[in-house]
Amino acid sequence: MALTWNAIQKTYSPDPVEYLALAQGLGLQCPLDVFEQLFIDHHDDSEFSSVVALLDWSTIEWSEKRLSGVALRRVGVPRAYQLAVDEARAYTVEEGFRDDREEVMNYWLEANTWTQSPIELAGDLFQTTLQYELIVGFTRLGNILGALDRRDLLESTKHTIWLGRRIA
Repeated sequence: MALTWNAIQKTYSPDPVEYLALAQGLGLQCPLDVFEQLFIDHHDDSEFSSVVALLDWSTIEWSEKRLSGVALRRVGVPRAYQLAVDEARAYTVEEGFRDDREEVMNYWLEANTWTQSPIELAGDLFQTTLQYELIVGFTRLGNILGALDRRDLLESTKHTIWLGRRIA
């Protein structure tokens, strides 16, 4: 039986470690960072739920992957979130990268990338021909794309993402 978004959401606990343990009991396997970004940050988010509702989360394995700016330009974005990417991109093109959080700005200035890796899924999980589909980190992607457009970053610069793929 498929492990759905709704089934995982029904086990919700405000304690991330407890919530992850409950979801793992259902068959979910993913790193805590991925779990928090997906299932805690988007808990009770009906728009997000509609994007991921049909996925069988028990069939997805996670790994960190480094993608170049060129590859990030080809990442698919769900229609509901394209505006967030476009707005962040336009702002970064205009103003350069800016964030109110000092730790984020310091990290950006030092590493020229995001502090927390966005989450992408292999396109075949959505039955699409796209190689990757972004599901978390729309503003982050927009910031990187804007920095690339401004030529503040090289197209070859690598950025870490979490990638979910169907278990072979």
